[in-house]
Amino acid sequence: MSERARLLLSSALLVLAGCPEGHGNSPEGTLTTMSEDALRALSDEFEGPQLRTGWTVLNQTTFRLTLAEGALRMEPTQNVVWWKADRGPGVVQLLRGNFKATTRVHVRSVSDPSKPPGHDYQFGGLIARDPRSDEPAGKENYVFSVIGYRGSYLSAETKSTRDSQSEVAGPPWDSGSAELRICRLGSSVALYDRKLGSDTWHLAITYRRPDLPAELQVGPIAYALSNHPDVRADFEWVRFAPARSRSDCERD
Repeated sequence: MSERARLLLSSALLVLAGCPEGHGNSPEGTLTTMSEDALRALSDEFEGPQLRTGWTVLNQTTFRLTLAEGALRMEPTQNVVWWKADRGPGVVQLLRGNFKATTRVHVRSVSDPSKPPGHDYQFGGLIARDPRSDEPAGKENYVFSVIGYRGSYLSAETKSTRDSQSEVAGPPWDSGSAELRICRLGSSVALYDRKLGSDTWHLAITYRRPDLPAELQVGPIAYALSNHPDVRADFEWVRFAPARSRSDCERD
């Protein structure tokens, strides 16, 4: 084999392999992107009586999980939160490489489902998390985008947790409903939100997370930082699709 052929083969293998374990200062888009068919097979419209094969439930004893009326419902039953080293409820799939994950969620009070929760910190949304966080000595590493009540107002909260240290932003939101999206391109993870009925995605924040591995847990979460939890998060669907550029992130 000629030297040129060896170089071409080496380059092809690097592209296929992506960025080993997600480490290094890789540019956006260098991680392998799963095929559209593979990602579509992991998507779920929640139309059946139970979760489809492939979902993993996190912290199952801390919440009620039901599927009814075409939605997945997560209802925390105790004081439980995604914050620093604490981990909350989740329902996740394993995605490898670049992707966009999108959901439509309605966050409501259990005691009055016509309204969002109205006290403490109570949210529902999407997470992309390092599976190694579940190891005995593992630290929490993830990013998320959620909608809910933040102490004194409704908020579209974003959070990046690295080695169990959390960075959070909580701008206001005008309802308990939203469409949320996580879009990963290499070491960049962009979080988007939009109001129901809008066809334009709003970029909430972009986190640089070269520490995250190639394979992540991705899916719905909920939490209640409250001694009197009163929140349920209803997810109409979760859809996964390829992402190879920033324009993909902002396209339906």
